Amino acid sequence: MHFFSQVYLLNSSSRIRNFIALLVITAFFLVLLQLFFSFFDQSDSSSDLRPLTEIPAQAEQVETGIYAMNLYDIDAARNTYYLDFYLWFKWQGEIDPTGSLELANGVEDWGVSFVPVYEAPEELPDGSFYQAWRVEGRFVQPLILERYPLDRHNLNILVENSVYTTDQLVYVADGEESGFSDTLAVPDWDIRGFEVASLVRQYATNFGDPRLGDEAQHSVFQYSLKIARPVSFFLWKLLLPLIIVVATSWGSLLLNPQHIDSRIALPVTGLLTAVFLQESYSSNLPDVGYLVLLDRIYAVAYILIFISILEVIVTAEWINNERPEGYEQAIKLDRLLLKVQTAVLLLGIVLIILVS
Repeated sequence: MHFFSQVYLLNSSSRIRNFIALLVITAFFLVLLQLFFSFFDQSDSSSDLRPLTEIPAQAEQVETGIYAMNLYDIDAARNTYYLDFYLWFKWQGEIDPTGSLELANGVEDWGVSFVPVYEAPEELPDGSFYQAWRVEGRFVQPLILERYPLDRHNLNILVENSVYTTDQLVYVADGEESGFSDTLAVPDWDIRGFEVASLVRQYATNFGDPRLGDEAQHSVFQYSLKIARPVSFFLWKLLLPLIIVVATSWGSLLLNPQHIDSRIALPVTGLLTAVFLQESYSSNLPDVGYLVLLDRIYAVAYILIFISILEVIVTAEWINNERPEGYEQAIKLDRLLLKVQTAVLLLGIVLIILVS
């Protein structure tokens, strides 16, 4: 009997080592696969918009500004949002920019409301002309969620002249008067400021008009409203429940090694609860082809919970073989693993946040 118990012990240890080796190989393969696809799937992220560095001497300058009043219905699934704002032009010259105004990132032209402040452009004392509109509509803005739930976004409004090129008309950003209302607020988001910029859009076509040369170039005014999710949303609603679940699974490392059933039940329950929590927040996000920041934190949690399950299985073998030294080894391994996992979880969260 002693011989067969030794053989069984050796076979059990061999099975555990083979199982661990298989998991390591699988994880290594998945990492290599991710790197492979990342290397060969590098799409061109260049933009046809660039800063306006020089205003042509003959171009008419149109001072342009936006003042946001209301923001609501930010839809991450459709990459759209609804904004209510004032838009104004001030200019001197023969070209009337109000007749060829285009909101380049508007979702539906028929759904955008333009209400002019004046029936016709007003002439100011200095000889310049002025017109303003109250504008409401839905606009498209791709939301990159890689840092969810610590993501920040710029909600842009792009004002472009579709008729005149930069040699004829240029938008000059009115940074002093642009801004947003003190009452502007949207649930689950913080307003972090705004930016205005004068840009140039370079089209790779002349739209069939030989007068434009080989490529058409038009002036663009960009207003960016900066938004960010509150840090408290991440800490208290998303991170704290996960930490509690992982810490509960660590309770198996504090139990007496002889309580095998209870020791295996805690991390298994924690694993199922973590899966449920991840599904809960994932259901509020659109389908994306990459891991968000919180997904990476959950991946660390899954690994730690699985290691706890594996450790319970290993120490259960030691206890079932009724070796006196097995009980003491199990307690030492439990205490060591608890310290290591605590450090790995905290450092892992910090590193993921810093690197992402």
